[in-house]
Amino acid sequence: MQDARPAHAYLFTGLQGIGKKLVAVRFACMLNCPNPGEDSDFSCPTCRKIAAEKHPDVVIEKPEKGLIRIDRIRSLQSSFKYAPVEGNWRVAIIDDAHLMNRSAQNALLKTLEEPPPFRLIILVTPNPTVLLSTVRSRCRRIRFGSLSDTDIAEFLTHTKGFSRDRARTLAWLSSGSIGRALEMDGSHFMDLREKILRVLSDSTQGGIAGLLEFSGVISADRGTALDAVEIARCWIRDVLLHKTGCSDEIGGDSLDRIAPAAQHHDSEELLAVYDELAAASELIQAEINVNRNLVTDVMMLRIARILSGPSFGTAPAG
Repeated sequence: MQDARPAHAYLFTGLQGIGKKLVAVRFACMLNCPNPGEDSDFSCPTCRKIAAEKHPDVVIEKPEKGLIRIDRIRSLQSSFKYAPVEGNWRVAIIDDAHLMNRSAQNALLKTLEEPPPFRLIILVTPNPTVLLSTVRSRCRRIRFGSLSDTDIAEFLTHTKGFSRDRARTLAWLSSGSIGRALEMDGSHFMDLREKILRVLSDSTQGGIAGLLEFSGVISADRGTALDAVEIARCWIRDVLLHKTGCSDEIGGDSLDRIAPAAQHHDSEELLAVYDELAAASELIQAEINVNRNLVTDVMMLRIARILSGPSFGTAPAG
């Protein structure tokens, strides 16, 4: 690595929580490690200092109150005037680089256009399109793909101590992001998922009043509403997969509820539910004033009518 000259600037892009920053830190370690060929686990004193953000030649810039301002970029540029102190390279890692304001990005351009030797900048972001095109064009882009469900489940099981069933479920729901899996585990997400699956498994439970009460809970904020819709969409997708004989592609822990649903509902009904969920998601995400509670009310009642039949909510004949 010391003989092969790297580019002066990189743009690491990909989903949030898939290890882009970790790779950037490891790259800085490789550039500055005294014995990179013998330190495959990055455990030497130099690598440990870099990982702990205590190395004088490696700086990691992060947003403060949701922004990276021009003063932080100017501080970085000032440090780049000096040769490396302990290592071979000065490395600046700008995490969540899309949160640089316009002034900060314009200030960074000068360093990107005229980089001093043995200085390297790594921009890390899940949203590269927010960056100025002039910034993007001066960096070598490295795209990170989603992680496999198997890799995420193995990480959660062996590194974090999760049970195999919980790790498998979180991996399936994480969309290829370890960060997302950990976030879901540490929030109300899994409890919300359990409630959604109960409702979908038996939409008649609690009647109309129960559905509307539940709708009020999931519409309390935009994030919860979107999570609820996505949970339901994943479940309906799993039911459709089971119905078409593709059970091997189902990665969740709810097969005991999926099999009866696949038996009791035809594909047309399930696709109609999926359409209702897609429509609700689009309305909730729209950049307009929308009454989330009304959207989820309509969604829940229509889904109950589809899954339970037209008699749902009608009084029994007396």
